[in-house]
Amino acid sequence: MPAPERFTDRTGALAWFDRERAGLVAAVQWAREERFADTAVWLSVCLAEYLDWRRFFDDKVTVCGVAREAAHRAGNRVGEAIAWNDLGIALQETGRAEEAVDAHMRARDLYQAVGDRLGEAIAWKNLGITLRQAGRVEEAIDAHTRARDLHQTTGYGLGEAMALDNLGLALGEVGRAGEAIYAHTRARNLLQAAGDRRREAVAWNSLGATLRAMGRVEEAIETHEKALERYREFEDWYGTGQTLSNLAFAHQDTARPAEARTHYLQSANAYTRANAPNEAAKARTRAEAITP
Repeated sequence: MPAPERFTDRTGALAWFDRERAGLVAAVQWAREERFADTAVWLSVCLAEYLDWRRFFDDKVTVCGVAREAAHRAGNRVGEAIAWNDLGIALQETGRAEEAVDAHMRARDLYQAVGDRLGEAIAWKNLGITLRQAGRVEEAIDAHTRARDLHQTTGYGLGEAMALDNLGLALGEVGRAGEAIYAHTRARNLLQAAGDRRREAVAWNSLGATLRAMGRVEEAIETHEKALERYREFEDWYGTGQTLSNLAFAHQDTARPAEARTHYLQSANAYTRANAPNEAAKARTRAEAITP
């Protein structure tokens, strides 16, 4: 079948991936044959972003597990580090937090061994996210701080921004609200300067959550609206669902139940479009619990 040299837009690219997903996932498993190993490992790297976007995390666990084994057999330490890192993200999303922590630590150690400071910074950042979700917040703060410092050393502004944003979330959880707001604001400014509007949405949403936790609810609503605009621009339905739920929380805080209920229902619809049924069900339950 003919394949396009380039896709004309995001919609066309995603439609192609959706049609070819089963075959691509199967092709990565050819990595068990030595002659296909290098190509299959690289294919797993190429698939990771798409599988995250569509939230096919079980497929991602399969793909990254095979790639990790093949890279290890071949002595490809960079490929193995990438596979461990991608595997950790998938494990975290499927609720296997301790396995995810181990995966990111292995990725970090491999990147350190080969002297890849950018890869090491990314591994520290992902380790921090997993540690925070596992309730190990002080360790997460340390991991995100290391990621930020390494990104500053390498001059990778986007990486520094995402490390700062995640650092802000961890700082907020331990009550260091002023530092958290500074981190989110700095992250947002770096992303605005880079013109990365999708990641900018992440920073706006994080900033809004921290403002709400501080009781600055009207500012939080305004901030979440900015995030929502950018998430919708990219048809990022999971981010849209998160932001709509955050707006619902904020409207509940200000005794506006009708607005809160509407936002929860919109959040449920967005989560459904994002292939996140558990999150959609929670949003509907919250909507139904509100008395008009």
